[in-house]
Amino acid sequence: MKWINDKIFACFGVLVLCFVVCFAMPAVAADNGCDDEDNDMIAAELALCSTHAYNIGAQTNPTGADRDLMRDVIAMKTTLITQQMYKQYEEMESLLRRLKTQLEKAVLTTGLQAKGADAGGASSGGGSVSFRSEDRNIFMAGVKNCNNELLPTDVMTCLNSNMNTISNMSGNGSEVNAELAKQLANDFSLLNLTSVSGVSCTTISNTNNKDCLKGKEIRKKKDFQECFDNMRACLRSKSYELSKPVSQQNRK
Repeated sequence: MKWINDKIFACFGVLVLCFVVCFAMPAVAADNGCDDEDNDMIAAELALCSTHAYNIGAQTNPTGADRDLMRDVIAMKTTLITQQMYKQYEEMESLLRRLKTQLEKAVLTTGLQAKGADAGGASSGGGSVSFRSEDRNIFMAGVKNCNNELLPTDVMTCLNSNMNTISNMSGNGSEVNAELAKQLANDFSLLNLTSVSGVSCTTISNTNNKDCLKGKEIRKKKDFQECFDNMRACLRSKSYELSKPVSQQNRK
């Protein structure tokens, strides 16, 4: 992040420096070619000369109506240049955001590989990492067996951590593979079986997610996304209920 911020600052500084140079060097204005009628290298309509009169093709500062015209022309040119600079900045910012996303995926994938993922099966999007585990409740790297937790609150915390990993590796449900689907189904089943007074995953989830609730394999991307969203909703509801004082929980 520091590297990205430094790059943004450096690029913005270059733009500001270029803008300052155009206005802070009136001493060389006569040598920049703006007053040369034979100079066809720069379109006069688009150039903003530091000598104001040159912006309307005059050699000396005008008076009266021409002076107002000069001010209007300078204002319009300044606006146009500023808009173009901002547009370039937005494009650069968009590029940096995409770069940041790719770097985050690369770092996450590398971290998962270090924990047991197969480097040969990893893709640039982090969606096809091959993983093997001796734990029957773990199907992908970076997650925990939440069935080892005893208290419901600890189970919710563990499942939420696993959900965040599944979300990152699947692009929030947009990229699905067998490991992700198996882990989601396994964790959703555990969430459903973890008793919390007044909250049931069955009532939150629709009929299309019965396989998720039972821990069966999810085969379609659409089903994965529905299970993913419904597990989030159920996890949120159970966690909220557990956060209440015991006296309020028992009222139900």
